[in-house]
Amino acid sequence: MFSKICILIGIFICVCLSVAQGGEKKGGIALSFDDGCPSWIDTIAPELAKVGGVATCFVNNQRIHNGYLSFTDLLILQKTYGWEVGTHTYHHFNAVEYVEKNGIDDWVKNELETAVSELQLHDLKVQSLAFPFNTFNPELGAAVLKSLENYRNASAYPIPDHKNSDGSYNATPFDTSLFVPLEQLDGWIDFAHQQNRIVFLYGHKVLKDEEFYEGIVDSVSGRELVSKNEVEVFGKDDFCLVPDTRRRIYEKPIKIERINGNTITTFRNDLSRLTTPGATFIVGPCYGVPLSYFRKLIDYASKKVVFYTVHDALNKLPMSVAP
Repeated sequence: MFSKICILIGIFICVCLSVAQGGEKKGGIALSFDDGCPSWIDTIAPELAKVGGVATCFVNNQRIHNGYLSFTDLLILQKTYGWEVGTHTYHHFNAVEYVEKNGIDDWVKNELETAVSELQLHDLKVQSLAFPFNTFNPELGAAVLKSLENYRNASAYPIPDHKNSDGSYNATPFDTSLFVPLEQLDGWIDFAHQQNRIVFLYGHKVLKDEEFYEGIVDSVSGRELVSKNEVEVFGKDDFCLVPDTRRRIYEKPIKIERINGNTITTFRNDLSRLTTPGATFIVGPCYGVPLSYFRKLIDYASKKVVFYTVHDALNKLPMSVAP
């Protein structure tokens, strides 16, 4: 009798914990990362593994040849961590400009086929593509689909109803350059959970918190933000400004021209409409996110939705019918 009571109590506790954590996981999240960064293998994959997560990486072959990561690293991501390895083309050229100058056949041969075949020679299975700078046209999209299954279309909204009629899928960036507040990311995850949908997000790298500076706005004008304290940053990356961590940055990164003491000067002249004194701001590498931010994102997602690679997520989406 005592053992039966213990079992019933155990079941009750499990049910309560399940309810407290949002119940059964429904919906999904497909994270992807571009270029070829050491943090893929050093940080992102191990952090995702802790919460049972996977991702897709879109690698530019020149990043491998220049030593940012190796074919062995990519094979570990694919075989050990369950990641999908996609292509970001061979040289990371703007595809539309390349085709205008050299023609579509030349791009297919030198930027697409060469990139994919080199990855395949190292036992990497390539099914997806992300265009450099997210720039493409219908001719390029059609060329990709002759050998691969999909390509990404940058979008302001990350929860598509379907694959697009041109074979692409919509995804939203979340780097510092196009910052999305954690509260909004959590809201998207909640919606995906409730509606059994999938969130598609992409970035580049995850970096230590020390590579970012967080401060309080003292004053702001067109191109300048003045911090209450001296702004300290290090590294050789291009730096971007998040003028108010409560607000998302749309369309265009806020790149920093210079930092002098506690004064940040940007290349944009509309800062006064993007933040106010007393707001929290962030300065950091444009194509990275802080580790603490990333941990909060994936920890929240792990309680609500299933992690997918891009390929697996798209297999769950219907294809839209062209008008």
